[in-house]
Amino acid sequence: MLVTWLLTSLFLSHVAGDFYLQSDALCRQKQELKARSAFLYLHAAVMGLLAWALVPQAGFAPYALGIAATHLAIDLGKAYIRQGIAAFVTDQLLHLAVIVAVALLYEPQGTLPLNMLADIVPAKFIPVAVGVAVACKPSNILIKLILEKYQIGSNESCREIKNAGALIGNLERTLTIIFVSIGQYEAVGFIIAAKSILRFKDTDTPKTEYVLAGTFLSFGTAVIIGLAAGWLSGLLP
Repeated sequence: MLVTWLLTSLFLSHVAGDFYLQSDALCRQKQELKARSAFLYLHAAVMGLLAWALVPQAGFAPYALGIAATHLAIDLGKAYIRQGIAAFVTDQLLHLAVIVAVALLYEPQGTLPLNMLADIVPAKFIPVAVGVAVACKPSNILIKLILEKYQIGSNESCREIKNAGALIGNLERTLTIIFVSIGQYEAVGFIIAAKSILRFKDTDTPKTEYVLAGTFLSFGTAVIIGLAAGWLSGLLP
């Protein structure tokens, strides 16, 4: 059980540090300056410190240092390759591989902060909360890269609704994950029906394609995350 809490803690620290504690501008700086980017090294240090903050044990210090070092190496390698969906997915899979390896190698000594949180909040809700965190900014980036790869939404009319689309996407994925994780699939259908109220003039085909593609990707991502969160939390059989 401690291994599960350890893995959840490390995954949460990764999501928080790699997505919510760095802006798009800082990400671009890493890509442009590469090894000369000061933020590249600061970001890696933050990732190690975040992991240690969620696993605050003296014996975990070398592992936290290893997470920081490998994060630096992976991000540095990514800076020298062509950016896109393949680079993003490969980067995240490598980071997750390191997290899984650390969770398998390190044996926690005593309870972790998330264990103590489970004394306040029912433990079954923690995977759902982590799922919601993944469904917001990380999923937004993934969906954006997929749409860019297939050149959907590149015209001016689509750019006008992208910010609103990101906000709506976060809301619909959050609700979908909550409903799917507790087995309320009918409510997901209600969300889809509510979104179908949106209508665009027939001549604006690119905008219609952008909304449809974004909607399918958004709900597809949310359903997968919701099922995983529901299974991990025991809310679903």
